[in-house]
Amino acid sequence: MASPPEREVAALESCFRALSAADAVPAVVDCVLASSASSSPSQLFHALLRSFPPSQREQGLQAQSDRHAAICHAAALRHLLAQLDSPPKVREALRLLLWRVFLPLLQDIIEPTHPAHFDLVIEMMCNAVSDTGCWDLLGATIVSFCIRSSVVAMGLSAADANSILYQSIMEADFPAETLSCLLPLSNSSSVLASLLVDMLERRRTIPTSQEGAADLAALVQNLTWDLAKLVLKMFTHAQEYRSCATRVLLQPVLISLTDVSSVTVSFGAVQHKLSRFGFLECIWNSCISLFPLGPGERLDAYRILSVYFSTLKSGHQAAVLGVGIVQEFDLKNVSEFWDELRRGLVDKDSLVRKQAFYVLTISLSIFTSSSGNDSCQHFSSRSPAALPAQIKANAGETKRERWANKEAKSLGVGEMDQSGENCSNGQDRWKVFLLLYEMLQEYGTHLVEAAWTHHVVRLFECTLQNDYLNHTSCGAFHAQMESWERILYWMAVLWERGFSHENPQVRCLVMQSFLDIAWERYKVCTHIIPRGFVLGPLIRGLNDVVHHKDFGIGGAYSSKTIKDAQRFFRTYTHNLARCDRIHLVWSLASAAKQDSFGRAGLMTLASCVASCTRQSETNDVPCAISGKAVTKCDGCVPTEVRPTDLLDVLWILSERSKQHFNPKYRLKVCEQVIQVATSLINATEIPLNQLLHFIATIPREFTDYIGPLRVVVQKWFFQKEECSPGDTLLSKLIDFSATFVSQKRNEGSNVFDDEDVDAWEAEARRWARTLLLVTEEEEHLKRIFRFLEAYGYKLSEQCPSGDFIPIKFFIIVLSFIEELELRQRKLVCRSNTILRGSDTLNGLVLDDLNKMFTESLLLILENMVAFSKLSCSIFWLDVDNKDLPPSIKGKLGGPSQRRLATSITSSVLQGIWSMRCVSSVASWCNPYNSDDSVSSAFSVLWDFYLNVTHHSTIANEIGAELHLAAYEALAYVLAVLSTASSTQFLDFVEAKQTDQAHKFSLDILVTTFLDNINHLLTEGTLTRSRRAVLMTWKWLCMDSLLSISSCYSDNESQMKRLEPLFSDSTLRCIFLDIIESLENTGENSVLSILRCVRSVLRLLHLNEGNTIFSSLGISYEMMMQLAKSSWILHLNCNKRRVAPIAALLSAVLHPAIFCNLEMHQTNEKGPGPLKWFVENLLNEGSKSPRTIRLAALHLSGLWLMYPKTLRFYMEELKLLSLYGSVAFDEDFEAELSENHEARFEVSMLAQSPDREFTEVFINTELYARVSVAVLFHQLWKQIKEHSILETEEALECGKLFLLELLDSAVNSKDLSKELYKKYSSVHRRKVRVWQMICVLSHYVEDDIVGEVTSSIHICLYRNNLPAVRQYLETFAILLYLKFPTLAEEQLIPIFHDKGMRQQALSSYVFIAANVILHSRQSVQIYHLNQLLPPILPFLTSHHHSLRGFTQLLVHSVLSRLWPTLHPETSEDAVFERRCFQELKDYLAENSDCVRLRVSIEGFLDVFDPNASGTPPGIFSARPEVSDFECVPVSVMERVIEFLNDVREDLRQAIANDTVTIKNEDLAVGEHHKSDESVSEMVKTGQEVLDFQKKITPHRGDSEQALNLNTRGHSGVGDEYISRIISEMEEDDQVFDLALEARLHAAETIKQSRQELIVVASLVERIPNLAGLTRTCEVFRAAGLVVADKSVLQDKQFRLISVTAEKWLPVTEVPVDSVKAYLERKRGDGYSVIGLEQTANSMPLDRFGFPDRTVLVLGREKEGIPVDIIHILDACVEIPQLGVVRSLNVHVSGAIAVWEYTRQQRNQR
Repeated sequence: MASPPEREVAALESCFRALSAADAVPAVVDCVLASSASSSPSQLFHALLRSFPPSQREQGLQAQSDRHAAICHAAALRHLLAQLDSPPKVREALRLLLWRVFLPLLQDIIEPTHPAHFDLVIEMMCNAVSDTGCWDLLGATIVSFCIRSSVVAMGLSAADANSILYQSIMEADFPAETLSCLLPLSNSSSVLASLLVDMLERRRTIPTSQEGAADLAALVQNLTWDLAKLVLKMFTHAQEYRSCATRVLLQPVLISLTDVSSVTVSFGAVQHKLSRFGFLECIWNSCISLFPLGPGERLDAYRILSVYFSTLKSGHQAAVLGVGIVQEFDLKNVSEFWDELRRGLVDKDSLVRKQAFYVLTISLSIFTSSSGNDSCQHFSSRSPAALPAQIKANAGETKRERWANKEAKSLGVGEMDQSGENCSNGQDRWKVFLLLYEMLQEYGTHLVEAAWTHHVVRLFECTLQNDYLNHTSCGAFHAQMESWERILYWMAVLWERGFSHENPQVRCLVMQSFLDIAWERYKVCTHIIPRGFVLGPLIRGLNDVVHHKDFGIGGAYSSKTIKDAQRFFRTYTHNLARCDRIHLVWSLASAAKQDSFGRAGLMTLASCVASCTRQSETNDVPCAISGKAVTKCDGCVPTEVRPTDLLDVLWILSERSKQHFNPKYRLKVCEQVIQVATSLINATEIPLNQLLHFIATIPREFTDYIGPLRVVVQKWFFQKEECSPGDTLLSKLIDFSATFVSQKRNEGSNVFDDEDVDAWEAEARRWARTLLLVTEEEEHLKRIFRFLEAYGYKLSEQCPSGDFIPIKFFIIVLSFIEELELRQRKLVCRSNTILRGSDTLNGLVLDDLNKMFTESLLLILENMVAFSKLSCSIFWLDVDNKDLPPSIKGKLGGPSQRRLATSITSSVLQGIWSMRCVSSVASWCNPYNSDDSVSSAFSVLWDFYLNVTHHSTIANEIGAELHLAAYEALAYVLAVLSTASSTQFLDFVEAKQTDQAHKFSLDILVTTFLDNINHLLTEGTLTRSRRAVLMTWKWLCMDSLLSISSCYSDNESQMKRLEPLFSDSTLRCIFLDIIESLENTGENSVLSILRCVRSVLRLLHLNEGNTIFSSLGISYEMMMQLAKSSWILHLNCNKRRVAPIAALLSAVLHPAIFCNLEMHQTNEKGPGPLKWFVENLLNEGSKSPRTIRLAALHLSGLWLMYPKTLRFYMEELKLLSLYGSVAFDEDFEAELSENHEARFEVSMLAQSPDREFTEVFINTELYARVSVAVLFHQLWKQIKEHSILETEEALECGKLFLLELLDSAVNSKDLSKELYKKYSSVHRRKVRVWQMICVLSHYVEDDIVGEVTSSIHICLYRNNLPAVRQYLETFAILLYLKFPTLAEEQLIPIFHDKGMRQQALSSYVFIAANVILHSRQSVQIYHLNQLLPPILPFLTSHHHSLRGFTQLLVHSVLSRLWPTLHPETSEDAVFERRCFQELKDYLAENSDCVRLRVSIEGFLDVFDPNASGTPPGIFSARPEVSDFECVPVSVMERVIEFLNDVREDLRQAIANDTVTIKNEDLAVGEHHKSDESVSEMVKTGQEVLDFQKKITPHRGDSEQALNLNTRGHSGVGDEYISRIISEMEEDDQVFDLALEARLHAAETIKQSRQELIVVASLVERIPNLAGLTRTCEVFRAAGLVVADKSVLQDKQFRLISVTAEKWLPVTEVPVDSVKAYLERKRGDGYSVIGLEQTANSMPLDRFGFPDRTVLVLGREKEGIPVDIIHILDACVEIPQLGVVRSLNVHVSGAIAVWEYTRQQRNQR
C-alpha cells in the first residue's frame, strides 16, 4: 500500500493531465492538502519534486498533453514553495526547483517555438524567485547555465569568456549531469532575453526598500553586461550567431540600457563600466566591420541597425538620445553612417536595399524629432530651375498622365505641393527624397512618370546662398540636406537606383530626366557632382541599350542620349584645369578595361571621353585652383596621370571597337580616340614602341592613302613642340632600324625562337606602317636605304651561326617591302593604272620611291643570296637526337612548337628568313630591273626547290623537324616563283630538262614533291601536331605549284604557248590526294587545299580544250566524294569566314564541272554531287547570312552561264527567293575591306550579271532574292536577244519556276493565309514571293497564260494586306498588257459579279484603270469603251475605300484620255458626253476629291509597265521605299490613311461638340426625372416603332431616317402569348424562390440587393456571359437571365467568373421565350430597357433608370432583334467618340449596370 504522499502525488499527476489550464493547479493542490491530514506542504513538495522525472528528455515529450502535464507539475511545486515557512528550507527548495524542474523544462520540454508555454514557464520561474527574493540564486543557476551554454555553443576562447561575468559565477553543487546537455544557442538566448525583460518589468514595480530589490538590480546589471558582451561576440561570428543576437538579444539589452546610463561590474578588485553610448559605439563598429565583407554580412549589419532604431522608435529613445546627459557617441553625426546608407540604398541585393531604406526612414524620423526645428536653413526660393519642358501643363497631359497624377496624389505624392512653395528646409527635401526612392523601389511605372520629374525640379529649385559654400557649423545630420554637395550625393543615390531599375521604362525616364537638366545653369552644382557617380553608375547606365533605341538607324551611329551625355560632360569639365581634365579622361577611358560595353555603350563612352577635351584653351585654369574643387568633391586630389598611362587606356578603347566589326562604327570610335590623343597628348613624349602599338589598333584603311584619319594623325605627329632634333618622332622612326637590329634580347644570349621572331616581325610591321605615314621627304628614306645597304654589305662578314642580327635585318627588309606592296595594291584598287608621278604618298612620288628602294636592294641582293645559301645548310644537317627544352616537353596547348634544341631553332629560323627575304627581294626587284643578280636569285630559289624535294629525311625526329623547316621555307619560295615572269621559269625548265621527249614540264617536279612530303608525313617520326603543321606547308606549296601559269615567250609581239605543265594523270593523282586529305585538314590549310581543288579542275579543263567534259576523267563517284569531304571540312571550321566559304564555292561548284548535267541529276543513288552539295549549303545558309549571300552570288552567275541546269534547282531557287534573316552580318563588309584573301576569293566566284545593282544589297538580307531576280531578268533579256544557245530550255525553266511560285502562293499553308499580322513572317514571305513573280511576268506565254490567270484571280480574291496586294495588281497589269484580249474577257464578268469582295474589286478597278492608261494606242480606246462603264457604278459604292479609290482612278483616266475621245454628233452621244463632262468636272473640282488627290500626289503616276517587272523597279525604283522588304507605300494604303485622318478629324469635331452641348445643358440645368423620361419614351414608342441603327456622328437627319424606316410589325396572337406566359410561370416561380431563399439566408444582402435584372439570353459567347455574371454579382443585381444554365458548369466560364455564379440568382430563359418573359416582367412592375443604338435611343448619361429595371442585352454582332425592340419601354445607347462604332457586349452591359448603380446610390 502506498504512503500518503505517494497517493496524493498520484492523484495530482492524474489531475495534471485533466486540467485545462495551469491557473487551476493551486486550487487542486489546496484541495489535496486539505483532504490529507498526514501530508504537509513540505512533504508533498519533496514528493512531487522526486516524481518529476529527470529522464523525460530521453522520452521526448512531444505530445501536447505531456507538455501541459509538466507545466502543471511545475505550477504545483511553485505553489507549494510559497507555503514553506522556514527561509533556509525555502532557499534550498528553490534551488532544487530551479535545477530539477525548471531547468529540465527549459532543456527538454519547452521550446521557444511554443511561445505561450515558454512565457508561462519563465513567468512561473520568476514568480518563484520573486516570492522568495533569492535573485542571486537565479543568477547562480539558470542564468549561469544559459551563459555557459551560449559560450560553449559559440566556442569562445578562455580569454574571450573571461570578460563574461556569469561564466565564472557558478554554484558549488552545479549538477554534473547537466553539463552534457547544455542548451542550444537559440534556446539559451531566448531564456536569457526573456529573463532580462521580465526582471526589467519587475524592477520598475518593486520598491527599492523591498527585500531582494538590491539583488534584483545587481542581477539586471550583471546580466545586461553579459548579454551586451555576448551580442558583440556574436556579431563577429557566423551568420546564424549574428541572426540570433539580432533577433533575440539586442533589443532587451537596448531596453535595459534605457533605465540606467551605465552598467558597472566587478571582476575581483577591478571594476568595468559599460555606458549606453559606449555600447552603441561598439554596435556601430561591428556594423562597420560587416559592411565590406559581402552581401550577407551587409544585410546583417542593416538588420542590426534596423533593430536598434526600431527599439528607439518604440519609445526607448533615451537609449541613444540621452536626455539631459552629455552624449559620448552620436550616430547621427557620424558621416560614415550616412555613407553606408547611401551604399546600401543602391546595393544589387533587393533585401539590402529594403533594409537600408528602412534604417534611413526610421532614423530620420528619430533624428528629426530629437533635433526639433532645423537650425541650419540656408536655402531661399528662386525662379524655377532650367529644366526644359519637364513639367507639362494640364492641357497638354495625356489620359495616362492625368490618371497617373491622380493616383499619385491619392498616395500622398502631391501633399508637399499644396503650399506652392519650394523645399525650404532639409526636412522637406528629405520628404522628397524618401518619396522618390520609395516610388523607384515599390510603385509602378506610371507613378514614377507622374512624380519623378516634378520632384527632381523641386530639389533643383532650391538654390544655396553665396556664403554657404564653405559652411561647416552644422552637424553631419543637418548637413545631409543643407548643402549642394550633400544634396547631390543623395540625388546620386536616386539616379543610380533609377539607372539600374528593373523596368526599362523607368530607366529611360530617370536617365532622360538627368540629361535634360540644364547643367550649364548649375555650374557650381555640376562641379560637385560625386566623381564616383559620374565614373561608375552614370557610365554604366549609358551603356544600357534601352537609352539608344535610335542608335544605328540609317547608318547613323549616334542617339539623342549620346548627344545629351556629351553636353553634360562638356559642362562638367568646363572649368577643369588641364591636369584634372586629363585625370578625368583617363578615368573615363579606363571603364572600357573594367566593364564590357555594347555597341551603343562603347560609342557613348568614346563620345563622352572626347567631349571632355572639347574645351577652348581659355577654359584651362591652373591646377592649383581646380584642385580644391576636386578635393571637395572626392576627398582627395587625383594622382597625376602620365601621357603614357592615358595612351594605354585610349589603346584599350580603340582595341575594344574591333569586336563590333562594322567599319563605319569603328571609324567613328577611332575618330573620338584620335581626337582625345591629339588634344591631350604630345606624340614626342610617348615612347616609340608604345606609340607604334597605339597606331596599330587603328584600322589601316583609316590611315592609309586617302584614309579619313590620315591627315589628323599626321598633324598629331607633326605637332610643333620644343625638343631637340634627335627627339622628334621622325628621327626616332629613322633611327629605329639601327636600334632594332642592334638591340640585344638579353645579356649574353643570342638564341631565339619563334615567339621572339613573331614579336620582332609585329614590331617591324608597326614601324614600317608608321614610317610611311610620317615621312614627307625623300632624304628621310634615303637614310634608311643607306642603313640597309650598310648592313647588307656586312652580311658577307656574318657567319650563319644563329645570331639575331641577320634575322632582324631580314625582318626590317621584309616589313618595308610588304608595306610598300600593300600601298601599291591600294593605289591599284583606287585606279586601274598608275602612271609615273600620278600618285603620291605624303608628297613622295610612289614610283620614284619604289625605284630608289629597288636600287638599294639590288646592291645587297648578291650578299643576301650568298648568306642564304650558307644559312640553308642547316636543313641538310645530320644531327643526333638531343633532349628537348622543358618548355616544349611540358607544353599542353597553344601553337605547335618546333621540337628542336634552342640553338638549332635559331639557326633554322635564320635559314627560313634568309630564303624568305631573298624571295621577296627578287620578286620586288623583278618588275623594275631583271639583271643578272635577280636571275641568279631565281636560279638559287629553283635549286633550293630541287634540294628540298630530293632530300632524304634522316630517320630521327630532329632530321624530320629540319626537313619540315625546309618545306616551310619552300612555301615562301614557291609563292614568289609562282608569280615570277615567264622568262626565269622558261630558262630554268630548259636548263634542267633532262628528258627532251617529256611533254609536261612540271610533272616530275610535282610527283617528286608529293612522294617526298607524303613519305615524311607517313614515316611516323613527327608528332601529330607537327604533322598538321607539315600538312599546312604541303598545301601551300602545292597551291603555288598549281598556280604557275602556262609559259609564254616574249619575242617582240608574238606569243607562243608551250605545252601544258601538268599531265592529266598527274592532276588526277593530285586530285585524289586532295580528296583523301580534305576531311582531316586543319583550319590553317582550308584555303590552300580548296585553291588546289580549283586549280586542278581549271588545269584539267585547259588540257582538254573544247572537248566534252566527260573526258576529264572526273567520275560521278569522285565528285560525290569531293562534295562530301568538302562539306565535312566546312562543318569542321569553327568560324564562318568569308574567304573559306568563297573558296569552297569556287572549288566544288567549278564552272568546268557545273555544266555537266550528270552532276545535278537525281538517280537511284540520290541527288547528284553538286545537287547534294547545293542542298546542304543552302540549308546551312539559313543559319549563316554570309553563306547564303556568297552562295547566291556564285550560283546566280553559274546558272546564267548554264541555264539548262536551272530545272534541277526549283526548290533551291524558291528558298533563295523567300530567304530573309533578322541577323545582320556587319562583319561581312569589314572582312571584305580588311582581308585581302577574302577579297581575292570573292573575286574568284562567278560574278553577278548586274554587279553594279546587286552590290547595293551585298550587306543586306535581300541580296539572295535580288540575285535570283537579276538572274531571271538577265536570262530573259538574253532569250529575247537570242544570245544564248539554250533559248528554249531557258524559257522553259523560267515558266517552270513561275508556275512553282504561283502554286506555292495558291496552295502553300503559309503563303495562302488570309489572316496574318503586319510585318509578320507570313507577311514577309508573301511579299517576297510576289516580288519574284512580278520579275517572272515576262516568261508568261500562250501555253501557260490560262493557268497563270486562274492562280492570280484566286489570290486577288483573297484578303491580303496592301503591301502584298500591290504586287498582285502589278503582275496582273503586266499580264493584261501582254495579252490585251484577256482584259475584257476576264475583267468585265468580275465587275458584274455583285458578290465580289470589296477589297478584290478595289484591286480590279486599279488593274483596269492602269490597263486603260498604259495600253498601246491601237487598243487603248477599245479598252476605254469596254472597261470604263462597268467601273462607274463603284463611284456610288457604300464601301468608302472602294468609292474613294474609284474616284481617283476614274479621274485619272478621264483627265488623260478625255481629249482623245471623239463621240458621234447624235443626241445620245451629246448627252453621254455631257454626263461624262459633268462627272469629270465634279471629280476635278470637288474639294474632298482634290484633298484626296493631293494626299497621294505622285503615287498614282509611279507605275511604269517597262520598269515595274524589273529588279530595279521592284527593289528600288519607287518613291518612299520603306525598310520593310523594299516595299513602297501603295496607293490603297495612302487612300486608307487619308480616310482615317478624315475620320479622326471628324471624331475630334464630334467630341468637341459633345463637350460644348453637355456644358450648355449643365449651365441651363435641364434635368429630367427618370419616371418622366421613361413615360416620354414609352409614349414615343407607341406613336412610331423603334428600330436598330448604328450610331452616326450627325443627328440632324435622324427624323428623316425614322420616316424612311418606319414600318408595321406583325402582332403576336393572344393565344400564343398566353401559352408562352403559362410556360414561363414555372421558371418565374423558380427565379422568385431562388431570390427568396437568398434573401432569407442573409437579411443584409436582401436590403442591399438592387432591383435590376439583366437579360443576357441573346449573348452566346462564354467569356461574355462569365464577365456579365461577375459584373452583376459585384453590383448586387437581382438576377441574371441566360439561355442555357448548363453554361455555368463550363471550365472557361468558371475560370472567368471566379465563383460569382454561386452568389447570384441565375435563371434560364431560352431565346424563343424572351419576349414572353419580358411581358411578364412588365406586368410585375418592371420597366424593360434595351441597350441598343436605335433611332430614338437616348444617351446613357442623360437617361434616368427606374428603380425596377429589366436590362436587355443584344447579340454580339447583330444586337437586339427588331421584334424585341418593339416591346421595349426605352432604348439607351452609350455615347461613343471613336471611329469604331460598337463595344463588346460585356463591356456595354457593365457600363449600363454601373450607371444604374450610380443613379441608385445618388438617390439614397
